[in-house]
Amino acid sequence: MLLPLSPATLAKQATDTLRRYILSQDLREGAELPSERDLSESLSVSRNIVREALTTLMAEGMIIKKPGRGIFVSVFDRHMAMARVSTNIAAIGYSLSELGEARYAIELGAASLMSKHITDDELVLLEEINTRLAEKIQHHLGGVREDIEFHEVLLRSTHNLVIVDFLPVLIEHFRLMVLTNPASVSHNAPRVIAEHAAIITALRQHDAALVREALIAHFPDLRL
Repeated sequence: MLLPLSPATLAKQATDTLRRYILSQDLREGAELPSERDLSESLSVSRNIVREALTTLMAEGMIIKKPGRGIFVSVFDRHMAMARVSTNIAAIGYSLSELGEARYAIELGAASLMSKHITDDELVLLEEINTRLAEKIQHHLGGVREDIEFHEVLLRSTHNLVIVDFLPVLIEHFRLMVLTNPASVSHNAPRVIAEHAAIITALRQHDAALVREALIAHFPDLRL
């Protein structure tokens, strides 16, 4: 079973992700970062972890906090910042490919139970989550938290406690995806909305084969 990450590891991941985000988006002096609350949701970590990451970046001179105004990029040595970026993702835990394969196997294998046991309330919740995600994408905001929540509900809809215990695999996969693709801090691919909608439609029909097809279409890069 996947062990929970320590606060120190989560703080390092959050720091690396934000550092990569600033560099990959070529943010310059005065550019405003998302709020602590938004960063907490996007990175799927507590606000204390976000504050620790921001404190590290302030110490490095990459950002400044202006009370009552927000968090802004400062003047910093980009070459020095690049040298600090972690180049070995696997060193902080399981690899992204391993987690992706495990997540794919779990969700696809659970399709029959999802289609059989999902409740009307859970279907409504999936619709609500997808609506919130669409609103965030429309406003060019990160929707990682909603994406995670959507797939959490899918696993919980199996009503199988063993499968639900695999939720840490799901969450850690999302964390590493954000770490390797820092642009997702501020936006998600619009295609996700349509793919989520297709999954919901299949679940409403309680058709396991359609649910599997919709999940496979949602994970084109994770086919085993």
